[in-house]
Amino acid sequence: MLRARRRLLTSVLSGLITAALVIFLPRAVGATWSGIGSVLDRLSVGSLALLTIVWIAGLWAHSFVLAASLPGLTKRRGLTLSLTGSAVANVLPLGGAAGTALNFAMIRRWGFTPGAFGGFLAVTTLLNVVSKLGVIALALGLIPVLHSGHAFGPASLLFLPVPLAVLGGVWILADERAAAGVGRALDKVLGVIRPTHLQRRLPRLRLLILRLMRDGWQSMTLGMVAYLALQLALLWLCFAVLHVPLSIPVLFTALAVERLLTLVPITPGSAGVVEVGTTAALVALGGDPAGVAAGLLLFRGFTYLMEIPVGGVLLAGWSWLQRRTGPSSLDGVTG
Repeated sequence: MLRARRRLLTSVLSGLITAALVIFLPRAVGATWSGIGSVLDRLSVGSLALLTIVWIAGLWAHSFVLAASLPGLTKRRGLTLSLTGSAVANVLPLGGAAGTALNFAMIRRWGFTPGAFGGFLAVTTLLNVVSKLGVIALALGLIPVLHSGHAFGPASLLFLPVPLAVLGGVWILADERAAAGVGRALDKVLGVIRPTHLQRRLPRLRLLILRLMRDGWQSMTLGMVAYLALQLALLWLCFAVLHVPLSIPVLFTALAVERLLTLVPITPGSAGVVEVGTTAALVALGGDPAGVAAGLLLFRGFTYLMEIPVGGVLLAGWSWLQRRTGPSSLDGVTG
């Protein structure tokens, strides 16, 4: 009962924070909702169709990463995992855990072992974090070149933790003793709460990650690069179809800020946090407040909001087929 009340309270607070951030977005960046609405009125049906195609292409590119991370998983099933997991994560506070649990149930019904799912989860999480940190590091490193007219001294301090985090991950993957040492240190810290046994588990997980990446690094790399490129293309198109002029360097910086803020799990899918933070960054780089707010909301409409109904429909269809005829019937739908 107490746990249920805590979950309810967390859900209510998270929803209120999200609503407040979105409602006060115009005031935070010096715009008005009427101004944002007038910019969004420029969106045509043809432009909306084009954005949808680019969004789907990005998801399909990411499915190559998922398929390579779990040998035997098809790209259609990878796409199903991505959308259903995101749909759950985007509506629940700290919904990443619920999305992972759902994906585990789906993977098991498709005949994969818990160990295979553990490797899949480790590799995809690692690639997701590294790709975000890579975009952030590149954007921060290019600030002096791309934004010479803007102050970047304080922002450059943010650059230091990014390469350190990447180097730390590489060190653990490269050296088994490092993995055991980090696991031992984490056991001491987390062991206060409950035993973790990471000193033993982390080296084994390291070997599993290395094996999966050795066999599928080409598909993983190409898929992730294509996915990020299509995300940047989608961001550019969201502003282009609204006739809001922003340069590619500015948009790349915005993508880096958006990637950074998605790592902040204050609200489901970092909703509200991403919109306010990224819009504020674009305004600071010289963008029109109403224009950049409209373009960013359109972008998030695809990368966050659209995943909820699409993933929900896929989940409903998957659940219905499971009850009706069992897991083998899904081969023609998601396999």
